[in-house]
Amino acid sequence: MLTSHMAKEAAATPHMLRSQAARWQLEATQIRSLVDGRASTVLLGRGSSGNVCTFATYLFALQSGRQPIEFRPWLSTQTVPMADWSDAVAYAFSYSGQSTDIAASAEWLHARGALVVAVTQADAASDACLLKPAQQMIHLGCGQELAVPATKSVIAQLFVAAALAGYNITQAAEQSADCMLQIEVQAVPGQLATFLAGARTVTWLARGPSYGGALEAALKLQESVGIPAFGYSTAEYLHGPIAAASPADRVVLFTASDEPMETKQAVVAALLARGVPFLCLGCDQTLDAQIPLPFPAARWARTAVLAYIAQRTCATLAERYGINPDLHPSLRKITQTI
Repeated sequence: MLTSHMAKEAAATPHMLRSQAARWQLEATQIRSLVDGRASTVLLGRGSSGNVCTFATYLFALQSGRQPIEFRPWLSTQTVPMADWSDAVAYAFSYSGQSTDIAASAEWLHARGALVVAVTQADAASDACLLKPAQQMIHLGCGQELAVPATKSVIAQLFVAAALAGYNITQAAEQSADCMLQIEVQAVPGQLATFLAGARTVTWLARGPSYGGALEAALKLQESVGIPAFGYSTAEYLHGPIAAASPADRVVLFTASDEPMETKQAVVAALLARGVPFLCLGCDQTLDAQIPLPFPAARWARTAVLAYIAQRTCATLAERYGINPDLHPSLRKITQTI
């Protein structure tokens, strides 16, 4: 039985995907026609929305051959030379639409000629600060989230980002919803929670677009359970972070049979040598997956599956620890950064 708001809101994701994906596709296609000719893509987001931006950098680069800019909001607080951003479209992701540094960055870019598109749950008629500099918007339509850790809104943003990058998301949304329901039947969140219980730290590893999912999984553990957690590219992990891993830690590798295996094998060998417990989450065809998973056909959509697993696992682990994952005394749903 789902008891926390976090668990209930995450579990509502399959229905949300099925009800909203066609609209996201249509609205993203309309916006893409408006921004055609702007060569630069700028991505704005903090927290979970920032992880969506990392995911989106891969998708926009794969479609356009140009690396998008993950904008650093600090820049908008500095005295810098006036520059022309009229060749840019800025996609600003914020569930609430009230993230002050994202809104300030959007205003900064708008003042320099960028076309600003808001991706938010905020109603168009509201006074959300992000909507003021935005010339276009996509309403997430994911419903209210009462828990501080973002759940279904993250996955909504992942799919909207994919649509804005030029991917057809409707079939991927349907397949992802099916995968999420199968993951519940297979009790994957409970299995993963058992593996993570008692860990000193947890590291999530993935490659390509799913790196954004690894970052999001780490953030969810920090927010909901209070476990120090990290997300890395599987390749990046070998460039230093693996040196801190010990038998007291846990590592989760997210992979598939169609990904290069050399890096993963190198990581596994190093973890074995250090005595670090690890677990491989992979598709049904990944021979060494300790927990086989159903995957959607679109490679980019696997990121949503990873995010969903992490959300449900964290809610389950919090319940086992006797922690309320919905609210932390140091966290708020709307973060206003100066």
